[in-house]
Amino acid sequence: MTRFSGRQTAALVLFLLLASPFPAPGEETGGFVGWDEEFTFDAREFEKSPLELGGFVQMEASHSRFREDSSQYLLSFFDQDQDSSRDLFGVTLQPDLNWQAGPVRIFSMASLQGTASEEDQEDEYTLLEGYASWQAAPGVSFSAGKTLARWGKGYAFSPVAFISREKNPSDPDLAMEGFWMAIADLVWSFPGSMRTLAFTGAAFPVDEDINDNFGQEESWNWAGKLYLLWHDTDIDFMVLSEGARTFRFGADFSRNLSTNFEIHGEWALVEDSFKRILAPDYSLESETDDAQSWLLGIRYLTAAETTYIVEYYRNGQGYTEGEAGVFYTLVEGATETELAQLREISGPYQKPNFMRDYLYLRASQKEPFGWLYFTPALTSILNVNDGSFNLIPEIIYTGVTNLELRFRINLLAGDGGTEYGEKPNRWKTEARARYFF
Repeated sequence: MTRFSGRQTAALVLFLLLASPFPAPGEETGGFVGWDEEFTFDAREFEKSPLELGGFVQMEASHSRFREDSSQYLLSFFDQDQDSSRDLFGVTLQPDLNWQAGPVRIFSMASLQGTASEEDQEDEYTLLEGYASWQAAPGVSFSAGKTLARWGKGYAFSPVAFISREKNPSDPDLAMEGFWMAIADLVWSFPGSMRTLAFTGAAFPVDEDINDNFGQEESWNWAGKLYLLWHDTDIDFMVLSEGARTFRFGADFSRNLSTNFEIHGEWALVEDSFKRILAPDYSLESETDDAQSWLLGIRYLTAAETTYIVEYYRNGQGYTEGEAGVFYTLVEGATETELAQLREISGPYQKPNFMRDYLYLRASQKEPFGWLYFTPALTSILNVNDGSFNLIPEIIYTGVTNLELRFRINLLAGDGGTEYGEKPNRWKTEARARYFF
């Protein structure tokens, strides 16, 4: 196979994006009716500034009570002096900057976070997004930089998000870090049953200096998404070429059955999915097979402004209850030397929601009992395979302009040898104050 250097490939991609003879999208119709002279005004007084600064600053505190006999606790702290609880304090600044002049836009969003506990203090800076885009024509745009590709219709899970990082299902609204890539977007509008057709193409490299946590193999990666609006149903088809990851293909849909009831789903096929499985003798076995994952969910808003979100997620790349049980048994009977070995090789077993089947439930109520500006909510994630779950009651207050206050408790329930029963925390309380500017 012919290999191009990084510069040669980047130049080729740029040339193809700019030189390809894309069909021109349909012209937009509409406009403003004419004004009589007596109503004329100086539009310059209402011109929007090309530069906008936004974001928020956040202060937070949490208290965790540990389950000291759990496998995750033992792996994390067997070589440390750790109390039965821990307090964390943090400050986060997340600014976003948007500059737009005509068809050119530059956007960036960063996170500067500092956390402190009795043991240590950490500071972290992350560029979440930073890209430039160009609207070449109506319905034709290009962008390059660090971009978050928001693929998929799922709220807590998204098996078709092939070029994005995994969400945190316990807090899926958190901002995520993107990847460095070049993107071309084409959009067409039509009369009739298929009202919109859009194509998104993405190209991005993976090596030791860029996108290194997307995959281990150095390569150029290509992804595409075809979007259809068909009879009021949003439909997407996605593909990721073989490169740093194996070939995968997927589809999703979303449809409003009524003004307050929406249904959505996703399906993904991952070819040659690679999985490492712990054996009872502390060795690793490898398994390669095609894996299918899917999601089906609803979102329902009642007349009393209660919002329900329900999603069932099947993780075709996840571990079975028996495979997880081997891991828990090994940790329980391990010496410190064996625990150190397990910590190095058991990374996939320590990820959130690493097993097969999950049910996500969330209910939120706007201003119950006439409590102005209060929104209580209750969230739960159930591991269908072993019956363990978490329960997260929370309340949000927005009665002060640009200020959001949130308090939540994450309660984890499950027997020994179950996912949530083997998490390091028994429960965790979190308080957050976020000021938007």
